[in-house]
Amino acid sequence: MTEATDRAPASDRPPTDGGTRLLRTSLLEPPPTRAVPVTGAQPSSDTGRIIVPEPDELPAPTPRVAVRLEEVGKIYPNGKHALMDVDLVVPEGDFVFLVGPSGAGKSTLIKLLVHDEESTSGIIHVAGYDLTHLGRGDIPRLRRQIGIVFQDFRLLPRKTVRENVAFALEVTGTPRRQIRATVDRLLALVGLTAQAEQRPSQLSGGEQQRTAIARAMVHDPKLIIADEPTGNLDPLISWEIIQLLLRINELGTTVLMATHNAEVVTALRKRVVALESGRIVRDEVGGYHRDYA
Repeated sequence: MTEATDRAPASDRPPTDGGTRLLRTSLLEPPPTRAVPVTGAQPSSDTGRIIVPEPDELPAPTPRVAVRLEEVGKIYPNGKHALMDVDLVVPEGDFVFLVGPSGAGKSTLIKLLVHDEESTSGIIHVAGYDLTHLGRGDIPRLRRQIGIVFQDFRLLPRKTVRENVAFALEVTGTPRRQIRATVDRLLALVGLTAQAEQRPSQLSGGEQQRTAIARAMVHDPKLIIADEPTGNLDPLISWEIIQLLLRINELGTTVLMATHNAEVVTALRKRVVALESGRIVRDEVGGYHRDYA
């Protein structure tokens, strides 16, 4: 949950018609009349009145975008082209698998999305922030809109489950009462209420990953990036983690999951974005590999 003092990014602010306002020169002067176009409206043939269509006849609203990349490239100092001409749009609420062989550019793409690295070219928007022109002071705000789940959990070994989840709120100065309520809610969501006082060494691999997911959710992010979240887990526990991520997605959070798990990707039939040699070679709903039906 974003702090009250945070300002919304420029792309989320309502338009102001170029920053100008029309002022009447006199309070006694009646406002000018003008025609206001109404999408889908038709004049009545007998009265000349405008007939506004019923709500179900109006065009559907344009979905908000969680991630947008336009012609994004990344070249490392050694001359390696990690990404080339990447175009990608992920609407809010999507569940997307990011697949590809090792070295395809998945890790680089994730680093660009969380602003761990900067692109060499192109435009990147994440959670309403323009990363191309992101100020240093906006980086913490951006990262509070993104929850990250790693393959190796990255929990603090000397802290309990509760303390690991609470720590991400404590460092942002969240009030203690609010921290307690948020942590209790998230531990219930991931099914770890009974393990709240245990340390990572006392947990199974699946329980450690559930703790990491709860930690990623503490700021109610718009986007969850899961980087090989089932890579260190056996197949049965992997499915439990996937089901948890699906549940989080159903609650409205966008999920982008990088994975090599072909069985999971093929079974779920979600949107698949495939990278090879730094380029997107496939973007469609289907399995891990292209379907040739």
